[in-house]
Amino acid sequence: MGLYGNKPYSKLQFVSNSLLVLFGSILLWGLWQKWSLYIWGNIFIHGLEGGLVGAICDWFAVWKTYKAVESESETIAEEIGRWVSSDLISEHKLKSYLDGILDEPENIQAIRELLDKHLKGEKEIREFLNLIWDKIEEDIVLYVSNFKFSGADKQILHELNSRKEILSTVRFLVGETLVKVSDHAEFGERIQRITKGLSFLAKPLIWLIDPQKRIKEFGEGLKEGKDFETEEEEVLFELYSVFSECAELYIGSWNELPVSKREEAVRALADFAREQLNRLISEVVLTHKEEISKLENLREYGPIRSFLEFLSSKTNESVSEYVGEQISKGLKLLEPKQFRENLELKTRRVLERIRINGSLLGFLVGSAIGCLVLLFEGKLGL
Repeated sequence: MGLYGNKPYSKLQFVSNSLLVLFGSILLWGLWQKWSLYIWGNIFIHGLEGGLVGAICDWFAVWKTYKAVESESETIAEEIGRWVSSDLISEHKLKSYLDGILDEPENIQAIRELLDKHLKGEKEIREFLNLIWDKIEEDIVLYVSNFKFSGADKQILHELNSRKEILSTVRFLVGETLVKVSDHAEFGERIQRITKGLSFLAKPLIWLIDPQKRIKEFGEGLKEGKDFETEEEEVLFELYSVFSECAELYIGSWNELPVSKREEAVRALADFAREQLNRLISEVVLTHKEEISKLENLREYGPIRSFLEFLSSKTNESVSEYVGEQISKGLKLLEPKQFRENLELKTRRVLERIRINGSLLGFLVGSAIGCLVLLFEGKLGL
């Protein structure tokens, strides 16, 4: 078997070639020994002739097929591309396939089984997310730690901060934060701790100003887009504006930090982000998993339906043609001999079976013809 190597079709090729040699050798021996003088020998000789003819013709057909594949590789590559685009993935078939994904119940059942196997509960989801984090976290930390803002980055930040839409959004978010902070019990406790250390004369001024109330009013003013009129309000607004409009300056100061300090900060942020994102994603996955468990098909599941319907709307004849062209180009990149070998590895098993069947069928047909010849000649004694 070493002559044929370890190719997928090696054993079948050995059998088909052996039949060719066997039929030829026995036929020569039979002719030498004059088996045709006997009735059984005559039939056997006809069978061997039929088997040998079948074996030789099939061998030649297979050899010629792959020889043509090698010599006409570019033409065949183009035809394969056309066949794929016109028959296998035509516009109609692609849309039909996408509809089948949405409507066939076994698809959503397969997703349920996959989720139950790998993401059974919150613990399994977090373990899966941690595996992903472990693979990417170090690269992210190193990249961000060594990242430096360029002049162009700072200019982009400055332009962003100067846009009215962004400033109004920042104002609203800061205002909302201030309102919530001022309502928090801990904020009042902090004000009291601060005023404890003040002099007897300063305390009444603080109580008169009422910082908690002032900050809440200022926050509400930011949210509503109010124009501030009092001196105190203007001071607060100017402080807010300085920080908002100069964001590129203090973000750009990142460049001045030592790498070790940057890495320390990024690692702390990554640890915090990991926990929060894991919690958020786990909740989202569990919610969607529960929703999927109640559906009959994927068409009832909004995210997948929207995605596949979007793909279907973008699917047209040009998509099929593009795929076919890419397949043709990829096949043309192969050397003719490599193209033949690749195709042979995938298809020759079938052709070797045809060779074996052709040899055996030739033997049976030849034997039958031998019987008919003797019958017509009246030598069978029937």
